[in-house]
Amino acid sequence: MVSFSGQSSSSVRQIDPQDGREPQENLQIQADLPRTIADAIRINAALRPKQAAIVGTNFPPISYRALQDEIDGVRASLCAAGFDRPARIAVAIADSAQAARAIVAVTCSAAAVPIDPKLTVSEVERCLLILRPRAVMVLGKGDSPARTAAEQRGIPIIEADFQPGLRLAPPTIGNPVPPDEPRPDDPAFILHTSGTTAEPNLVPFSHGNMTAVTERLRTWFGLTPQDRCLNVSPVYYSHALTTTVLPPLITGGSVAFPSNPTNVDLDEWFGALSPTWYSAGPTLHLAVLEKAEKRADARTMHALRFMSSAGAPMAREIHERIETTLGIPVLEHYGSSETAQIASNCIPPGPSKLGTCGRPWPGIVKIVDDDAQPVPAGERGEILVRGPSVMAGYLNAPERNRTIFLDGWYRTGDIGSLDADGFLTLHGREKELINRGGEKISPSEIDQVLMRHPAVAQAAAFGVPHPRLGEDVAAAVVLHPGTSVTPAELREFASEQLASFKIPRRFTIVDQLPKGITGKVQRKRLSEALRHKPEPDGLSDQGLHDHLLEIWKRVLKTDDLGPDDDFFEKGGDSLLAMDVSLELQTLLKRELPESLLFEAPTIRDLLRRLTEE
Repeated sequence: MVSFSGQSSSSVRQIDPQDGREPQENLQIQADLPRTIADAIRINAALRPKQAAIVGTNFPPISYRALQDEIDGVRASLCAAGFDRPARIAVAIADSAQAARAIVAVTCSAAAVPIDPKLTVSEVERCLLILRPRAVMVLGKGDSPARTAAEQRGIPIIEADFQPGLRLAPPTIGNPVPPDEPRPDDPAFILHTSGTTAEPNLVPFSHGNMTAVTERLRTWFGLTPQDRCLNVSPVYYSHALTTTVLPPLITGGSVAFPSNPTNVDLDEWFGALSPTWYSAGPTLHLAVLEKAEKRADARTMHALRFMSSAGAPMAREIHERIETTLGIPVLEHYGSSETAQIASNCIPPGPSKLGTCGRPWPGIVKIVDDDAQPVPAGERGEILVRGPSVMAGYLNAPERNRTIFLDGWYRTGDIGSLDADGFLTLHGREKELINRGGEKISPSEIDQVLMRHPAVAQAAAFGVPHPRLGEDVAAAVVLHPGTSVTPAELREFASEQLASFKIPRRFTIVDQLPKGITGKVQRKRLSEALRHKPEPDGLSDQGLHDHLLEIWKRVLKTDDLGPDDDFFEKGGDSLLAMDVSLELQTLLKRELPESLLFEAPTIRDLLRRLTEE
């Protein structure tokens, strides 16, 4: 195994006596430590040429020697056609394994620009206009939105062929250039991510960024050349490239590609492909769990050492069920496209704490308040990150870069806290926080509570406009098949674990939550959809009585209530009275006097007063 911190580990010096190399060659390999992705793969091709680097259901295994041959061939073709080291080459190939091979080969010669092949022609055109690649790589001569968009914009097209190995047919764009390999500070790939503005952010992730984050994953996960990662993430996005594709290849392991990453087939995924780990978001982990729970051999049909989860907090119940069903640890971690992974739980007996993202890599994270001052342990604030895995800055965005960096620290926009033991907990995006009358509410906290209800499979809280509070709390839930629950029951359940101001005032039950391509819930879409959805019809007197009783029990946290009990004698105060009043306004869709509960402090009096009005 190779260490990427500038020193070789002891195992690097243990050369296989059957590999046929002379001692002097072995010493050269030890000295040639990887500073780039190309360095790492070249070392692995020399150390373990016959070992599989890339495997899949639909193609023969690709050894490190074959992978190195592909890289050398791609470099020779590009240089002969005039594509130099800084050239940006867009890769738009539908098959995940083929796209990964093309991206890896391009990163070792130029800068790869992954483009989702499912985009429409107009969407690809917008990407090309922003990214300005020197060429677009497509599969063969077949039609595709990427080919059409490139032709319409006059961008050269590189045709790729994978039979038997990756070969390119690039058009000549200039004089041949020397086969100059990338340097550590050069972009390995450029990602386009959604931002807060109309235009996406362009994230150049360098070779140095990549080798730095690989060292973290190697340490956290104990990765060795014997490990194999199952890749089920789109290779056009950060999680696949920085976690499940490139780190296995840099550490000398292998990466496996199923025939269909959207169809959870445990026999193929964990049986035929035999991975030792995989990483995905909570939604896919839940799909795996539901399949695994139906199998008596769930614990014995796989060779997994662990699974890693990212993208959103995982519900504690799901976490525990996975560990019980599959018999492996679930390691939640945290990162972003701009920083890659910065914190992770570790395999026992390493440091790990349920409900957190683990301990950050030393010296790279701090939590600050609105004045950019560090907050005490346990308090919430914005997560700031620095270190060798952080991008140098967005491309073509000088104004954005001036605001996104603070004295060398990258501002993530995420809200987090570090406990006394140094474990990081994520509380949501700053822009997703719900500001209810000055109270800042984390939607993910509400999600976690609702998903503990036995009927709820998925949940997403979000903010909706409120005429007096500015925003109020709503939630959408997806139910387990064959179950049912009412909004009143969900409110009652939430009241046992949440402060009254955090409890959603409105629930909607949906078949599925709207998500982006990376699996993150799009709360803004939920909020917009609910604005156009009519509220429930008015209540009858009996229905209003029952609803008032349910609200009072929840707010006062007691079941010992009757129609003539005084709200304030039962423990109510002015703040709780305001909560009740605001909830009634939402329920009845009309303004109510702030003094209402003081003037009608019993349910009987309040019902009479509301009926009269």
